[in-house]
Amino acid sequence: MHTIYFWLLCSGLVPAPSTATPDSLTPREAHNLTALAQAAGAVKYFYPNRHTARLSWETMLVRSIPVVRCARTDAALAATLDSALRLVAPETRLVANARPVPVVAQPLVAGSYYHWEHQGLGLDKAGLPIVRVMFRLAGLPYASSMPQVSSAEAEQRYPGSVRQYSAMLTDSISLCFPLVLSAAQHRQRLPWRSGPRVRRLEPEHMAQRLATIMLTWNIIQHFYPYRALLDSARWSAHALPAALHQAARARTQADLLRTCRQLLARLPDRHVRISPKTRTGLSIVPPPWALRFTLVDSLVVVRQSPAALRPLLAPGTIVTHVDGQPVRQLIHQLASTIPATSRAVAQHLAAEALVRHLAARAPTSLFTVRATEGPIRQQVVAFREVRGSLYHQLPAVLEVEPGLYYLDAARLRYSDFQRAMSRLQKARGVVVDMRQRPTYDMLRILPHFSATALRPDSTATPRLRQPNFQQAFLQGATGRPIPAQQPYLQAPTIFLVGPDTYSYGETLAELVRRHRLGLLVGQRTGGTNGEMNMASVGRSYHLSWTGRQLIPRGDAYQGSGLAPDLWAAPTLAQLTQEQDAELLLALTWLRQHAR
Repeated sequence: MHTIYFWLLCSGLVPAPSTATPDSLTPREAHNLTALAQAAGAVKYFYPNRHTARLSWETMLVRSIPVVRCARTDAALAATLDSALRLVAPETRLVANARPVPVVAQPLVAGSYYHWEHQGLGLDKAGLPIVRVMFRLAGLPYASSMPQVSSAEAEQRYPGSVRQYSAMLTDSISLCFPLVLSAAQHRQRLPWRSGPRVRRLEPEHMAQRLATIMLTWNIIQHFYPYRALLDSARWSAHALPAALHQAARARTQADLLRTCRQLLARLPDRHVRISPKTRTGLSIVPPPWALRFTLVDSLVVVRQSPAALRPLLAPGTIVTHVDGQPVRQLIHQLASTIPATSRAVAQHLAAEALVRHLAARAPTSLFTVRATEGPIRQQVVAFREVRGSLYHQLPAVLEVEPGLYYLDAARLRYSDFQRAMSRLQKARGVVVDMRQRPTYDMLRILPHFSATALRPDSTATPRLRQPNFQQAFLQGATGRPIPAQQPYLQAPTIFLVGPDTYSYGETLAELVRRHRLGLLVGQRTGGTNGEMNMASVGRSYHLSWTGRQLIPRGDAYQGSGLAPDLWAAPTLAQLTQEQDAELLLALTWLRQHAR
């Protein structure tokens, strides 16, 4: 009876009971929807029926949400969820007022069986054609499949009660379903009738906003490899219901994206981000801005400005308001959407991203500013006039003073390095700037700074057969040693690092630290490593996250970053004089220790 009633509701033949406030959730409703999200994600990725795998989960969630919201007790919620999930996974059971009962496993009869095998996540790539090609060319082994195995193989992979997944969705509702299905169960057609399919999740509809949160949350819940970080973020207990409440109140795509980003910013991982999906699934990186800001002692300060704005927005100028809003309030709001190793780092990154954020919402902004000493003034900035250039005038190798060389790792090619080799062999000291993402040629350049082979960290792909990383194991190879290269550069060397030194840049910084190739100078690194994975959320949004786990040879730094040997950050006086604080400290140290 429950199943028939639920199907009628989802088909629109029976109106769902109304809620008092359509664009907000009561605590009971958030409780119900949290249980739906948890159950749907586990079934979507681990119930091995081939028709369940092809289901439009956007449609299923959007049609289930209004009905599930209306359950007034856990008993009613369990009955509603049971009805919903049996339509898409017939062997699923949800029971109220009961805890999972250990299943006495019976030997499987001879025959074929199916189960899910995820190497990372290979699903949810609809509308991301170039992403698929990129992963294939990069040799990234993200794949999801339901292999056919014999009864003996199934029992080996799922011994005893492991063949049944059991979990408590709430204090009183348990979810159970088989992780292994017979061939007949694998092919069994579903009683689900979806009706009109939800092609794209749209922010105008509350159920679709909530479904966006549920789908996003579940990808991270089941496929994010750094589980300790997920636990510290209170991903299940707090993050999901809070995001559902906020999504219910959203009005626009910008509101919904802010909600998604605040959810994801609970993880200190710079790879984690969400944006509107483009046709290819890739975002075009815009040129840098000629107007840049930074944070100094809680003040938002101009770090760089074009000549046309110098009279009022010279480096070192303090910004107090933007469009009448206190800039610190704006930085706080923006920082809440940025994953970072700490709140202070998030605010620093928010100041750096301020122009990009403002330019995305309006063509101009009114800045209220003041010099260190002087009156408060205002300046209208047209953002189309402050775009920078991807092309630098300075060479990638620069002799900043006799015998002291600066190498810009973000632009340095091996051919540039080779041309400068004879000079670098005679150098008194070298500064390698890794504050922005280095070129891949640095893996050929770095061995010239070492007398022995470099041993990089390894990354491994999680292999998953159960929800929530239960019984997960890592599959990967040990990183191959990188032989030392001649000529060996023996000059004292400084490597500049900061919050934007993450991912591949952090791989290099960790090699520098562990093999003692030089000193790290600057600020703590970004705390993010392991190859990215990407997915489409409801064909509307592009989600990325760290899909492979780093296996460090030394101390782990995911979520915390590498601390520099010498700390350096710009002061207000240095910005006013357009001085690079990190580079100045590096050169001072090299003058004292030059050979």
